[in-house]
Amino acid sequence: MQKFINTVTGFLFGLAPMVVAAIIGLAFYVSFPNFIGITILVVLETLAFWVGFKIFKRVQILGPSEWLTFIHASPDLDNLEPTKDSATKRKSTEELINQINLKENTCKGGIIRIFGDWLGRPYDNYHEIDTAQFDPALNLLTLHFTKGEQLEIYNPEYIFEASTFLKIVKADNIKLTFFDPNKTQTKENQYLRDYRLNDKKITTKASPNWYKPTFDVSLGEPALMIYG
Repeated sequence: MQKFINTVTGFLFGLAPMVVAAIIGLAFYVSFPNFIGITILVVLETLAFWVGFKIFKRVQILGPSEWLTFIHASPDLDNLEPTKDSATKRKSTEELINQINLKENTCKGGIIRIFGDWLGRPYDNYHEIDTAQFDPALNLLTLHFTKGEQLEIYNPEYIFEASTFLKIVKADNIKLTFFDPNKTQTKENQYLRDYRLNDKKITTKASPNWYKPTFDVSLGEPALMIYG
């Protein structure tokens, strides 16, 4: 049901820039009823279609309410304290771990995104959070998932949670270990994605050596997002 809602609202939101572009383009065409007016109209509609498609895809992933509010806030505002009546709650590392291990966490799992880089396509790879632990000596938060996946998050800062997402705004290094879902969970079928933030630059690597994923990272994105 949620997927259907996201698709419909994504279509409506994506249609909005095309309607605005059409109005502006027609206004230009009335003033310039010639090749120039037609060209402006076509260019505006082409750009609006591209923007609308991007909006449609994002709303499909995030849902309409989160796309309009918290998720798409400015990165500079990511560490602000939520209001008292907000569904989003800021958590300390200890709070998050305790709630996960007691099965009281509000975000049960979802699609993983690290520094803007997706693991798999939307709705194709749901990862359910199982347990969590923290190593204070390394300042390392580890999330374990029900299918054997593991996230190691070094120096996590600004943790926010709602029913639809878990967000860690800052981290120095994130390691994601997972298995081929079509094979047995052995070391030979284990994969690693490693993301490191250093001197305002994100470096990535993967293993085994033949595993060559396409990384698409961005400094403007939170260190970790799990979209439920």
